[in-house]
Amino acid sequence: MVDILEELRAVAAAAVPPWEGELELPGLTEPVEVLRDEHGVPHITAASLEDLLRAQGFVVASERLFQLEFLLRVANGRLSGLLGELALPADRFARTVGWNRAGAAIAAGWDAVSLRMLAAYREGALAWLRSMATPPVEYAILGAQPHLPEDDASWAAASAWMSWNLSGNLDEELVRAEVAERLGPEAVRDLFPGPPADVRFPIAGRRPWPGGLDLLAQAPPRPPGRGSNAWVVAGSRSATGAPLLANDPHLAVLVPSFWFACHLKSPDYEAAGVALPFAPGVVIGRTPHHAWGLTNVGGDTQDLYLERLDADGAAARFRDAWEPLTVHREPIAVRGRDEPEILEVRETRHGPILGAYVVGIAQPEVVEGGVRETYALRWVGASCAIPPVTLVRMARAVDFASFREALRTWDSPGQNVIYADGDGHIGYQCTGRYPIRRGWDGTMPVPGWDGEHEWSGWIPFEELPWDADPAEGFLATANNRIHDDGYPHLIGVDWTPPSRIRRIAELLATAPVHTVETFAAMQVDVVSIPARELAAVLAAIEPADERQARALALLRGWDGELGRDSAAACLYAAWCHRIAERTLRPALGDALFTHAYGRATSTGRWRAQTLPHLLAHPSPRWFGEGGEAARDDVLRRALDDALDELEARLGADPSRWRWGDLHRAVFASPLAAVPGLGELLSAGVVALGGDDDTVLQGAYEPERRYEAVVVPSCRQIHDLSTPDGSSLVHPPGQSGHPGSPAWADLLGAWAGGERIPLPISEEAVRAVGRHRQVLRPTG
Repeated sequence: MVDILEELRAVAAAAVPPWEGELELPGLTEPVEVLRDEHGVPHITAASLEDLLRAQGFVVASERLFQLEFLLRVANGRLSGLLGELALPADRFARTVGWNRAGAAIAAGWDAVSLRMLAAYREGALAWLRSMATPPVEYAILGAQPHLPEDDASWAAASAWMSWNLSGNLDEELVRAEVAERLGPEAVRDLFPGPPADVRFPIAGRRPWPGGLDLLAQAPPRPPGRGSNAWVVAGSRSATGAPLLANDPHLAVLVPSFWFACHLKSPDYEAAGVALPFAPGVVIGRTPHHAWGLTNVGGDTQDLYLERLDADGAAARFRDAWEPLTVHREPIAVRGRDEPEILEVRETRHGPILGAYVVGIAQPEVVEGGVRETYALRWVGASCAIPPVTLVRMARAVDFASFREALRTWDSPGQNVIYADGDGHIGYQCTGRYPIRRGWDGTMPVPGWDGEHEWSGWIPFEELPWDADPAEGFLATANNRIHDDGYPHLIGVDWTPPSRIRRIAELLATAPVHTVETFAAMQVDVVSIPARELAAVLAAIEPADERQARALALLRGWDGELGRDSAAACLYAAWCHRIAERTLRPALGDALFTHAYGRATSTGRWRAQTLPHLLAHPSPRWFGEGGEAARDDVLRRALDDALDELEARLGADPSRWRWGDLHRAVFASPLAAVPGLGELLSAGVVALGGDDDTVLQGAYEPERRYEAVVVPSCRQIHDLSTPDGSSLVHPPGQSGHPGSPAWADLLGAWAGGERIPLPISEEAVRAVGRHRQVLRPTG
């Protein structure tokens, strides 16, 4: 095995692309300069937009080819062609939901400019594949050859896949339906409560329906999923006199990073920030004039329809007629088989009929046959995404009004977009398509046959929430509800609990004027408001013995700070989990418990809303007969469970417990699980503070205990007083090659809350440049 590992190390080193010298890039009209900093972040300058994007595709593929192919295979349901039968459940799910068919519909709807942009980027990536000296080491491990598709639909499918991952609320509809069937509607209300009535927090979207002082009193929960933080202060609240903007999107722990940092410049387009591996342009970042950040809206863009089929399963009832189903014949190539597997996907007027769902995020699992009813899925992202030209229009904006207009075509996934410019203005715009539902709210599956639950168009862009230059001097969004009770439309119901937005508001209020340093400290803040409030309630119970008394002392007076060295954080997390085991599992059963809580990608709702509600209103369903006495007995037994677990894992002395010993982010390639390859394909392990409720995101799957699986995938801070006032970091590094110096060189900076500069001016770019490369036309 040692010899094989050394051979793979040699392949990994040989696959690292050159950062200097000259290379030919077919299709260029003029030479392109690529100037990289010490971390491999490229500053690409070209004579035209198409040359720029062709070079971007070439550079990204040189660092991320295996990731690029892998993501395109996932999105198109073609992973089995690379990995064999192991990937068949994932491919069947992808083909059933139809990300590949969505890609075709999306590409067909894009204008000529977007298609030329995509083609230039794709041709650049293909040019690298055809000219590289050595493929990435993953191909040697798998015994495969690189392959990228050459059609628009396959690449647009990656946008559909991205949209799916940021969409809601399929999971919550399934959970609600199952809970209602098993335990009744009162149990649904118990598990999906809103926050206490006195919870107040800021929102970004005040217009077009004002809501007092930008404060709300209610915010129902949203499905477990990914989140983000973004906030901006006006120049009146900035030490530089110009706006400051911060953004950290939260995504799964991935190696390589989901993002690719870059600075792109041509005569008619310039932006610096982060890009997606499969798409042209900069998604989050800045121009010399303005900057923007994103958080997921979490609106309801999915609905499940319970269908009535005829005896042959060939037609679905709609009103007074039977409508024939559309059948999609999906051939799936499987490595090791001579013939493809044929999947027939049946589709009603509402969408494909489902037979499976996905749980988990660290190692997602497709539960085939898990959907017991005949449900068809309607989903906004089946026909629209973000046209590449939208990113160009955003960068070309000259003020917030033109920036808002550029966002009109940001269709899916819906994002909260915050804005700041060098002229001193700040703003916010909700983007995306949200269906108009008349007389129903989308929280539960609905009859597909009665004609009473059809979508009635989209909420007009002009009527989506927005705001500009508020008197308070700041705007913030953290996946919380974005409108007040006076808003006339239904964007969604399942919003993220307001834990992070409340803490961001607290921190913004601590100083009248902020700096880049105070923003950086906010991004790594690990104080949980739910922990602070819930610990006080839990610590008030009467202990059963001296061991419990010592444990409760850890929580009394605790400020809710889940630092890496905190013993109280260990007890809080373990106790909350064991309470869920004692209350939810017996009532829900193992399978539903896993789907609703154990493998959920967020436990924030449980700690911030559900558990406080259950403790305040103890019912026999969850605690047994006996009211508060029965509740306290369950809490004491759960406390013993938690202490047993912590003592087994961390030792008998609570003073030596460290949250970071339990709560770690493991950065490793999926192939690192192959025996003997962990050393080669692991980027590092970070002891992490925080949890799902803190500004520093660290969500974990409870059934797999406390390993962080959702983290800040990138942090950016932009000082609009200068074009060179931006910085960012994304873990673990720029390159997907384990033999590259940029494989994991940013992980330490990320773990320490630090960033690297991202300048824009020519003078500053040349000052950070360490490696110059020129891409030349062929011939």
